[in-house]
Amino acid sequence: MKKLLQKQLVLLCGLLLITCMLGCGKTHTRKLLLHKTWHVVDVTPPENGNFDIEASRAAEEMKNGFYRNSSFTFLDNGLFFTNFNGKIDTGRYEINPGGKIISLYPLHGNKIYEQIQIRELHDSTLSFTTVMANFYMVLHLKAY
Repeated sequence: MKKLLQKQLVLLCGLLLITCMLGCGKTHTRKLLLHKTWHVVDVTPPENGNFDIEASRAAEEMKNGFYRNSSFTFLDNGLFFTNFNGKIDTGRYEINPGGKIISLYPLHGNKIYEQIQIRELHDSTLSFTTVMANFYMVLHLKAY
């Protein structure tokens, strides 16, 4: 009986520690991400060890086309705004536990339409992986 109680206590402490660590990651991401306008400064294909000329061209086209003059703003009420070369869109977001994945939703609906995976996040720099038209890319952003 005593060993069973000890095992349950160890399990409970482990779960509490994991929950705390995941919550800290989410809080840290929120602190760095929110209330800034993040401007897209570069689009690159993900590094996979091999140079792919087609992926590089596609990234360059995205940078000079769709993501030209683009920005993202995340607010603390779960809303985000995007500006794609003068066309403004809005939706909802949720930072997943751990703070490394952000799920994006349409403003009125619950179906995820994009998940971005944070690669790097600092006070004024952000990079994340996303997919558009079956093309995996890394967006590099700066807050200013």
